[in-house]
Amino acid sequence: MYLIATVFTALGIFVALAGLIIVILRQKSRLIFGIYPRKGLFYHFKYRIALLVLKYLRQKFYYKNEEKYNTPNFLEKLDKPQSLSDNPKSYDVVSFMGANVKGEKLMITMERRRRGVLKACIYIWLPGKGLLCSPNLPDMVYFTTDGQKDNVEFRGSGLHIYPEQCMRVWRVCYEGELKQVDAKELLKVKLNLKFSSSSAHFDYNRDLSASVIADSVAREAWNDAFFNMLRTVDQHLEKRMHYEQNGTIEGEISLNEQKLNLQMKGFRDHSFGTERCLSTINRYVYFALFLEDGTNMVIGNLSQPSFFLSSLKVGYVCDKEGVYNPITSCNFELYTYGEKGTPPQHQNFIVHTAEHKYFVQIKEEETAVRYNGGDWESKVFNQFISCSVNGIQGHGLTEYLYRNTSGRPRSISCNDPEWYQKARQYERGLSTGEYNDDNEVFIF
Repeated sequence: MYLIATVFTALGIFVALAGLIIVILRQKSRLIFGIYPRKGLFYHFKYRIALLVLKYLRQKFYYKNEEKYNTPNFLEKLDKPQSLSDNPKSYDVVSFMGANVKGEKLMITMERRRRGVLKACIYIWLPGKGLLCSPNLPDMVYFTTDGQKDNVEFRGSGLHIYPEQCMRVWRVCYEGELKQVDAKELLKVKLNLKFSSSSAHFDYNRDLSASVIADSVAREAWNDAFFNMLRTVDQHLEKRMHYEQNGTIEGEISLNEQKLNLQMKGFRDHSFGTERCLSTINRYVYFALFLEDGTNMVIGNLSQPSFFLSSLKVGYVCDKEGVYNPITSCNFELYTYGEKGTPPQHQNFIVHTAEHKYFVQIKEEETAVRYNGGDWESKVFNQFISCSVNGIQGHGLTEYLYRNTSGRPRSISCNDPEWYQKARQYERGLSTGEYNDDNEVFIF
């Protein structure tokens, strides 16, 4: 009888402890501005659990399959334009950013969506000439087909981006017009650039520091929705892929027949999948810095509360040899920089990697605004900046993204093809329950 009583007592204590742990994990932290969670009373306990879970998941999905992820066939498949799936939210995006010691800066991005819809923009900042940008901006939407088929390559609106050598060389070509923002003038432009790299690529799912992910997750309430997401994490990983690669950007630009050679440090990124819903992102800030000693830095902070990442720090430092060192912490907090909707002109913060600390100083030189999404779900401020990191000078670009609810203006959308206007009407009807047409196709 004594043994049975002891067993039941031990079982009762175990159940009580398990219940207490569950209560602890479900605790909500106090929120800053109702969005950003502070470190709660049990933050360090949850942080340790999160680190263990991340180690297990990465071993399961990546490290034990490392050989497969480095085969030529896998890399070639990863690097080429992706086939858009039947999922109406399928997307494929490539972007390039670069800068040099003269202060010349470049940003080009193109996103492929179903039925031939593109979202694209070009920014070129030249000292003495100012900012050049795509003539459609702040709108980014272009149409490359009649809506009955997909665009199978990164081509449209005079822009063509394509790989020449897997994970080594990409070509960026443009022929058309760009706006000279200060003079409100259109210039005839030809652009022929080559991105070259000998470095590996930085996979955000695989290579992002576990400590920054654990920090963000440990601040969240681990409720039923969180555990449901954790059980299906493999499906979420399949739905979103993002990697970056550092290298050089060089080539020629012709402005009204005046030719200029460009040579920059830069990087490209490639994202694809089916989960790129801008309306679920609260905010993000993203820095791309190119220093005079050959070091590149990418630093960001993403707020996506619906995915239990209300404040996720991301990024890395890439040295001149092409070796990536993920950031392990950063004191750049979204709520202290531009929370009211206007990015600051100066930003100072500290970034840590496993071995080094960096004091980053940012100064804005010019800012441009664009809207992203089929219904302008996001408003993006692109800053063209100079910077100093531990006293080393450099240049770069910054993105401040905010949610936008004003919608795409009728003055712009009235020029869209009829099939696209009908599709957008269908989507709005779905959200209100006022539209029913089984023959229509949901796009975004």
